Amino acid sequence: MNILLCCEHFHPSVGGVQKMMYEIGLRFVMKGHKVSVATSWRADRKQDSVDGMQIHSFRVSGNSASGMTGEIDRYRDFLIDGQFDFLIVMAAQQWTFDAMLPVLDRIRYNKLHIPCGYSGFYQRKYREYYKEMEAHLRKFDALIYNSTDYRDVNFARDRKLPNINIIPAGASELEFLNIDKGRTREQLGIDRNDFIYLSVGAPAVNKGHKEILQSYLMLDVPFASTLVLNGNYETGDQASLRKLIRQPGSTLKEMGRIVLGRSPFNVMRLARKNRNPAKKIVFADLKREELIPLFFDADLFLFASHVEYSPLVIFECLAAGLPFLSIPVGNVDEIIRWSDGGVLCPGRQSSEGFSSVDPVVLSGEMRKLSLDAEKRKKLSANGRQAWLDRFTWKEIANRIEQLVIQARG
Repeated sequence: MNILLCCEHFHPSVGGVQKMMYEIGLRFVMKGHKVSVATSWRADRKQDSVDGMQIHSFRVSGNSASGMTGEIDRYRDFLIDGQFDFLIVMAAQQWTFDAMLPVLDRIRYNKLHIPCGYSGFYQRKYREYYKEMEAHLRKFDALIYNSTDYRDVNFARDRKLPNINIIPAGASELEFLNIDKGRTREQLGIDRNDFIYLSVGAPAVNKGHKEILQSYLMLDVPFASTLVLNGNYETGDQASLRKLIRQPGSTLKEMGRIVLGRSPFNVMRLARKNRNPAKKIVFADLKREELIPLFFDADLFLFASHVEYSPLVIFECLAAGLPFLSIPVGNVDEIIRWSDGGVLCPGRQSSEGFSSVDPVVLSGEMRKLSLDAEKRKKLSANGRQAWLDRFTWKEIANRIEQLVIQARG
């Protein structure tokens, strides 16, 4: 089959959507399908293909709510004239989806959509956008949701939309089946006997690293430990702020989330308050090949992100057999039910859908799980087995392929 993937960002850009589309596309290539990707132009993209996937770059930016600019007509003509068997477009609220909507009726091949959570669903600027969403979704041949109970799939069910399918996210069997442990621990200068707490996320401004660090600083455990915070700690807050300032419709509240206390620089300043030599803190921005071994070396993963859909990093914990402690965000509670590979920490959620946690509560949950080696061992085994059985990208791609075959009749 000739397959088109549409996503705002793609290789060499990194992020959850990029990772998911890359992994699904790679599995289709491995099955012998032809795969193309429609995405944003990047100055640092030095080639127009990666691992057998042909990349078609468009100088377009924005979305319907904030306004779109660039080669919109060229993109629409590409969709209409393309000789594809089907397309998958991932995420609403971004131009590869929004620019497609006026020409959906003129795209004659099958169309699949992965909504990816509707992060702006409760925000005022997206109010009109979601009033029109039902009519758009009815024009897709299949809708793929990563969760059984989230705002996007509930939106579809409430409107009795057809072709609702639940296919979870996953983690790569190519990356997580055979790993050499210990290399990254040594690289970061972590003592071989230290208990390692790990948190991974970029942009760091939204991943709850401040709350995790606050919780760690008040943590009382009878052993030496190291907290590794992996994220964009060199330029992350400045880049995020510049992006918000450039984006039409950005609010002072959104900018404030970055400026007032959640920036990487503020987190790093907070770390200077540590006076306990038995508790070490490492800020890192590891390459992928350096980070994955750390998943296997760490003892407990900490997740306090402020907004998520179905976080890939939690599936990567399952793949590594790394027990995790997470606040309620995205569908993490559901992933725990599916896998029994982690523990949920009580948290809060704002009216706009942003999650948060009291560091005192998180620190208490960290202590309980840190001191319960037997429970962590069970969580590790449960998570790894669940991943092997249900959550590899090979399995996910197989399920999407079967869905396409059914849609084509």
